Amino acid sequence: MANISIDPRYHRLARFHRIQNAGVEKLNDATVVILGCGALGSQHAETLARSGIGHLILIDRDFVELTNLQRQTLFTEEDAKLSLPKVIALKNHLAEINSTIKVTAHIADVSGDNIVNLIKGADLLLDGTDNLALRMLINDACYQLNMPWIFGSALESYGMSHNFNFPRLPELPCLRCILGAIPLESGDTCSSVGVIQPILQLISSVQTIEAMKFFVDAESSRDTLFTMDLWVSRSQNVNLVKLKNPNCPTCGNHPTYPSLQEKKREAQRLCGDGSVMIREVEPLDLAKIQQSLAKDNIKHQFNEYFLNIHLENHRVILFKDGRGIVYNTSDIGEALAIYKRVVEK
Repeated sequence: MANISIDPRYHRLARFHRIQNAGVEKLNDATVVILGCGALGSQHAETLARSGIGHLILIDRDFVELTNLQRQTLFTEEDAKLSLPKVIALKNHLAEINSTIKVTAHIADVSGDNIVNLIKGADLLLDGTDNLALRMLINDACYQLNMPWIFGSALESYGMSHNFNFPRLPELPCLRCILGAIPLESGDTCSSVGVIQPILQLISSVQTIEAMKFFVDAESSRDTLFTMDLWVSRSQNVNLVKLKNPNCPTCGNHPTYPSLQEKKREAQRLCGDGSVMIREVEPLDLAKIQQSLAKDNIKHQFNEYFLNIHLENHRVILFKDGRGIVYNTSDIGEALAIYKRVVEK
């Protein structure tokens, strides 16, 4: 082993012959973005914090709820009671696990107009998101910044992971290249069909070991799509080289990064029971809305993170960036009408 002094907490890590003291130093010098800090991302954060990644950048738009606790590690009942933003709760817990690393938390709804600024400067990005639209944003932003990223997803007992834009694997396709050929997303969500914790642990482990290998042993990086169904104990490694498209607008000869150009009001059903997320193009003046609510005697709570509004049949949470979550409905039209009524009060 190289004669490098390391923190005693990493001695067992350094004894692994693939890492050693020199590898620990490389991990300590690394900056990793975790975009999406729920079921996958929270586990990414804990593993990488314990492994000594020097700087973790956490990005997520949501707050902790009781239904998260079945599958999202580190979060506690107290976090849910306080409705803490996930990145703040994670940052607090990670500080108690490893106070020697830096953790930056961004409460943000990622979009084409902010993702590049949120992630630039990092060495690697780990996907912890739960929908294809966000992953397409990640794909375009990472290729524009020439940043490697590691895809991961899980539903029911099935999960998959793939490495994108790794320097030693230039022949591999990007996420846009493989759309249509590989079923990366279905109409199901974890709220409709569920997910078990072990598949999330497995896929997070696959993603985080690939992150560690990227920094200490890049030649060992996986070059295939890994899939696993834990319930039936069936795994596959699929070579996707033939799907590389030289005319791809993300990774081809003349990239335009189309996902980064889209700026519009959006609405989508969330991975939860009866809620719709709405993203506005412009930020909201929460203090002004709060004053109007108080004048009309509408029950609400206002803090530095969000405005929580209790209507007769619905609950609405508004964020400064213009995002809103409307509860007790799965109807996008109804949710948009409620959102408009509240923000235009």
